[in-house]
Amino acid sequence: MKHIGINDFLFYHYPTAIVTSPDGKHGIIPVVNVNEKDNCYDSCLWIMDTETGEYKKLTNGRKERNFIWVDNETVMFTSNRDKAYADKVKSGEDWTCFYTINIAGGEAQFAFAIPRSVSKFKKVGDKLVMVVKYDYNKPDFANMNDEEKKAAKKAWEDEKDYEVFDELPFWANGQGIVNKKRARLCIYDMTTGTNEIVSEDYENIENYWIEGNKVLYVGNLYTDKKGLYQGLKSYSLADGTTEVLVEQKDMKIEYACILNGKVIFFGSDMKLYGCNENCKLYTVENGEVKFLADYDDSVHNTVGSDVKFSDGGDKAHDDKYIYTLSTTRKNTVLRRFDENGNFETLIDRQGSINNFCLCGDKFYYAAMRDLGLSEIYSFDGKEEKKLTFFNDELLAERNVCPIEEFTFTYKGCELDGYVMKPANYDPNKTYPGLLTIHGGPRVIFGSVYFHEMQFFANEGYFVFYTNPLGSDGRGNAFADLSGRHGSVDFDHVMALTDEVLKMYPQIDEKRLGVMGGSYGGYMTNWIIGNTTRFAAAASQRSISNWVSKCMTTDIGYYFNMDQIKADPWNSPDKMWTHSPLKYANMAKTPTLFIQSDEDYRCWMGDAIQMFSALKFFGVETRMCLFHGENHELSRSGKPTHRLRRLKEMYDWFEKYLKA
Repeated sequence: MKHIGINDFLFYHYPTAIVTSPDGKHGIIPVVNVNEKDNCYDSCLWIMDTETGEYKKLTNGRKERNFIWVDNETVMFTSNRDKAYADKVKSGEDWTCFYTINIAGGEAQFAFAIPRSVSKFKKVGDKLVMVVKYDYNKPDFANMNDEEKKAAKKAWEDEKDYEVFDELPFWANGQGIVNKKRARLCIYDMTTGTNEIVSEDYENIENYWIEGNKVLYVGNLYTDKKGLYQGLKSYSLADGTTEVLVEQKDMKIEYACILNGKVIFFGSDMKLYGCNENCKLYTVENGEVKFLADYDDSVHNTVGSDVKFSDGGDKAHDDKYIYTLSTTRKNTVLRRFDENGNFETLIDRQGSINNFCLCGDKFYYAAMRDLGLSEIYSFDGKEEKKLTFFNDELLAERNVCPIEEFTFTYKGCELDGYVMKPANYDPNKTYPGLLTIHGGPRVIFGSVYFHEMQFFANEGYFVFYTNPLGSDGRGNAFADLSGRHGSVDFDHVMALTDEVLKMYPQIDEKRLGVMGGSYGGYMTNWIIGNTTRFAAAASQRSISNWVSKCMTTDIGYYFNMDQIKADPWNSPDKMWTHSPLKYANMAKTPTLFIQSDEDYRCWMGDAIQMFSALKFFGVETRMCLFHGENHELSRSGKPTHRLRRLKEMYDWFEKYLKA
């Protein structure tokens, strides 16, 4: 068996989702692959016969991922194949080209181009309901003639050397500068070739759903500071009118639909657990929102992995039920709710369901099962069936280390522990150990494939982890860490470490390392200032100073202050008490910092402060700053950058834990 190498993720196939045809006989699967030559990711569409299970590549343009079914035989997708339109985009205009292809094969045909940057689209009759990117900072070239465009482009070019901020947030992770930029609802008439933006000026469209001839959509209208509350509206494709269903004043809204004539939505008033509160079911009638049913679990898949590209939805509905993914302690389950809020679990199996497609009484979904990579599965109400085998041959040749699960109790709280033994484990030898801490903190680790962990286990490390207080999957109360960061969560990961050392005496307690990203980076920073039991640390996209973070990051001004239950003006002492930077003068652990300069979720200022403090106090430290990367470096960063990140961490731990 081959060891799982540092670069094995370059060879994985990543099926992101499946969407079935209207008759359910075929499915389209976008598949992402690493393009080593161009240091990027390619994506092509594959076609599956759901009756025979056969699947094959349908497109070869390398950038096909956004698509819809036009009918049972035709697929429409967006692409950047046309050079003339690509040149227009380079000159500053917004264009999206649409192509169609028959599922029997052949060349894709150019259908039309829209002078908008389209992010999502759905077909209703002869119209496309789209979400388009709209930038108020530059001219709307879509409504100009050539002479007007020429003059506007010249004036706009003079503005490109600087940015003007007059909103919060002014930037967003993965999007760059978002000041005066919005996602807007747009209707394109394929018969006349006209497009019309129908959402309100400065309203940002968060999501939308088609209900017959109506479009339900969630929006957030703001012109100064984006707030937490969202509104729910209904747009009529028949007469172009808009109805406000839920005012934007005291709710966040996740998903909306109509069951038996009643508007039902997942939402939260955020009164008990703040902006991170799990959603409950509500209904609205004549503008009055009524509580329908309590629900304590999350309505998302929050099982983490670094080898998962995911498209598609995590919720759907038919005439009788709403279906949603939900994280329950260790796994993702699929549940359905009736119009009264009663629910039942349909799929409950170890692993992660990334998204799903509802097709009659059958479900199709991308999932991670049995320590495998993402593949496509189906469920007919009785049995789950694996449909694709993109990665089976590669993994069959690799030494995939099993995950050993156990439970332990700390001060009356039962916690889950996970341990991966080193490859070719010998109980008569001693090994270094790596404690890894997930981000969030409202996500979970589960028994799914994690390339980073598999790599370190294959290189001779014990890898262990848990889901401490603050993690998802066990209801709002367990996930509520607000105002307590660095306290009971720290105790839980230290209790795990103690438990693992007792269970596995082969781990050398003098050769322990700790690593984590985002919230895990925060905890890594916290750990090195509050204990010296670790011989090395790798802190990634981390948090060190809540005072500075809340006023520099895209979510800091609302999410971070809500979670810490403090602000810089009325309770700066509390923010500082929970900041790892306060304890940097106590740190002795050699620490590596991994950071991206376009990470606006955990901005580089925090990593720089912690790095500088360790240097100031004479602690061995190193920072690797990646240009052009954001918070998603470890999951979807450029392939060469992901390799370098892993190599930095590997070299660091080899130096301090094995030398």
